[in-house]
Amino acid sequence: MLSKNTVNKVILAILELIRRKIKAELGDKQFSVQVDSTQDIGSTDQAAVCLLRYVFNFEVNKRLFAILEVTNSSGEGMYLLLKKCFDDHSINFKNIVAESFDGAVNMQGEFNGLHAYIRKENENSIYIWCYAHVLNLCICDTCDNRDAIKLFGLLNRLSTFFSTLTVWVGKQKEQQELLGTGQNKLRKLQKIGETRWWSREKALKWVFSGDDCLYPVVLSALNFVTTSSKFDPKSSSEALYLIENLCNFNIICTAHVFLKIFVTVGSTSTYLQTKNLDLSAWIMVETTIKEIDKINFDDVMSVSENFCSDMNTKLSTIKLPENIIIESEFKQDRIRRTYRMFDEICSDETPINPKENFKVEVFMCIINQLKTSLSEKFTNNTSLIVDIQYLLPKHYKDLKSDNLPESALKKLSTLSSVDHSLLTAELKHFASIYNKVTQPLNKSIRIVHDTNDDNSHEEDYGSNDNLYKITQISGQDVKSVYKKNDGGHNRDSYLLCVHKLIYSLNMHSALYNNLFTAIEFVLTLSVSQGNCERVFSKLKLIKNRLRSSLGNEHLEAFLLMTVEKEIVDEIEFEDILEIIRINNMFIAVNV
Repeated sequence: MLSKNTVNKVILAILELIRRKIKAELGDKQFSVQVDSTQDIGSTDQAAVCLLRYVFNFEVNKRLFAILEVTNSSGEGMYLLLKKCFDDHSINFKNIVAESFDGAVNMQGEFNGLHAYIRKENENSIYIWCYAHVLNLCICDTCDNRDAIKLFGLLNRLSTFFSTLTVWVGKQKEQQELLGTGQNKLRKLQKIGETRWWSREKALKWVFSGDDCLYPVVLSALNFVTTSSKFDPKSSSEALYLIENLCNFNIICTAHVFLKIFVTVGSTSTYLQTKNLDLSAWIMVETTIKEIDKINFDDVMSVSENFCSDMNTKLSTIKLPENIIIESEFKQDRIRRTYRMFDEICSDETPINPKENFKVEVFMCIINQLKTSLSEKFTNNTSLIVDIQYLLPKHYKDLKSDNLPESALKKLSTLSSVDHSLLTAELKHFASIYNKVTQPLNKSIRIVHDTNDDNSHEEDYGSNDNLYKITQISGQDVKSVYKKNDGGHNRDSYLLCVHKLIYSLNMHSALYNNLFTAIEFVLTLSVSQGNCERVFSKLKLIKNRLRSSLGNEHLEAFLLMTVEKEIVDEIEFEDILEIIRINNMFIAVNV
């Protein structure tokens, strides 16, 4: 058996080898960083220096490099922590070209934030507010509407109410037997948390969306609480209040407004939390704003009325009292009249029609607030985003004209430290030959395959839409580094394809040096902190209540081994032994 000391030496040796691999890939390249912090089970602030994002071997690599214990969460404290980490491992701090943080003041502060201190080292370094965080903040802004507060407050009260009662599971099983849905999984009402981006959507969908929604189960359980003698008057009173609000047509319509919004925004939110994003993800946000404009009030009303009709039918099936009726139209509210003098200027009065009033006061307010928030909060780095659009092949046809604005590519050339005029000239030239360069490659490949009488590959290379091509052809040798298109990949919107193509044709060293550098700079930029969040999920699995005394050095080693599995798989046992041997010799000499 191995001793405790030997096991510890093996763990630390693996950690050292992982870091060596990352530093070897990074070299002296420029990179961007993602930094975020969270509390572990021992109430210790842990900062993930997550991810050094850089380009290596035609791929965008995002590596977890360190987990650091935070003792000073100010901007200066975070800067000193990050600076010491990089200096200890011989990583050039000035090579940081971008940072992706959340919107906390200690991170994005203009004078005393971490970004401000990084800019003192590299004045061209840019700050990118995590797109996923920004989108979540936009949704939070929308939920500040009075009716939205009532809706999500009601959902939260429902979850809290049933969390203390045992009646919930029984009523779910009872309804499944009545409606013949016994194969469905039992569900628990979702509590809404500010830091859980998906909690509002999940809480809303589980109660109001789909044929298997929990709406009739909730009403049935609440009715049981009001009629049973097992519960105290306080619980019965709370249940009556919840029933009254759940049957309110205003609440139901507000719920379906947000269901429409979550259908539109949900896919974008999921996309912004995925890997391999760059600033072109802004196009998804722009598309989302246009889709929100298409949400129609009449469609929302029609869906809401159908929901009320279907739920009333289900309530009769599960034999609820007749006095529980789900409203299918708005109530006419009484309007308080204010006495005015004959010459007093009247203020705008609210519409008397309750349906029109809901459209103006709720529907339009929610939609307009969301559109405004998305438009305002995603304006950061707009000039750089515009410049990046010129690099995408789908816009190359616009570069063939001489109408390119003088300001085009200026921001990008400044940040990537290339000459603006040379970058513009190289991009125009590459755009003019792009189609000619890509098409003959396919013909050349087919000629080579035909000469070898190998028709088995003809079908694979027959369609340009199913492959993105990066190929080197030398004589009769075809060195293909093609990759198949997975899930409708569009090479005209994918900047990494252009980067690979220029390199594979050996055009990066002289002909398109500035263009290649600018594209590599863009690929280095990070727009989301999703990787940090994934690391924190791993952290909570590793350092749990049973391992709450785990030291930071071992925690760091286990996390890197978990996150960087592909590097661990490449580690040879002999390398581990060599590091242990060198460390033992060093200890022996110093002793």
